[in-house]
Amino acid sequence: MDLYDIHTHDAPSPNPDDDEGLRQNITNIVNVYPLGFEYAKDNDNYPWFSCGVHPWYSEDAEPQLKFLKEIADDPRIIAIGEAGLDKLKGPELTIQQALFERQVELSEQLQKPLIIHCVKAWDELLHIKKTYKPRQPWIIHGYKGKIELAKQLLSHGFYFSVNDRFNDDAIRAIPLDRLFCETDISEISIEDIYNEVANTLEIPIDVLASQIEENIKKIFPLLTLSTN
Repeated sequence: MDLYDIHTHDAPSPNPDDDEGLRQNITNIVNVYPLGFEYAKDNDNYPWFSCGVHPWYSEDAEPQLKFLKEIADDPRIIAIGEAGLDKLKGPELTIQQALFERQVELSEQLQKPLIIHCVKAWDELLHIKKTYKPRQPWIIHGYKGKIELAKQLLSHGFYFSVNDRFNDDAIRAIPLDRLFCETDISEISIEDIYNEVANTLEIPIDVLASQIEENIKKIFPLLTLSTN
């Protein structure tokens, strides 16, 4: 069974004590800051990346954004981000928005999906999506919001990635073909997160894993092409 962790800040080594037969083949997409890509790209444990400038660091981000544009066409970088908007942390929203929109443009230019961090700025995010009408998928990472917001975002074509802190009711409202799993900064394994999601949805874990694999093939074609 193939499992995918689409947003992690580390790529853990296999645990030899796992005895449930779940650790078959795990693919990690490691999130890095642009300069961090230079340090991580030669690590054999980190074959795939998402790369972007986080909204918390939007101020004085021009050097990082310039470097991102130089490296983002690397085939190992299969998504742009995490990028986005955060009303609770970081510089004022206008500064965050300007940086986010430039990463939206880069995502469209390179035809790579966008991994999104959004906190308390959903109306602004929706406005930007309506303005740009992006062709590339937008994936909300670490979604733990309520069912009403999930339904609104679904109506605008968003995808969702969840970690161990998901909202049970919301995840039941998300179609399987719009869903991914991630560990982010959690110490909980991706296997455990798949298990938690499958249990909440009352489906076998292999059904969940099979659908997420199909979603990967659709949304992250660079990864699929490189591994075939």
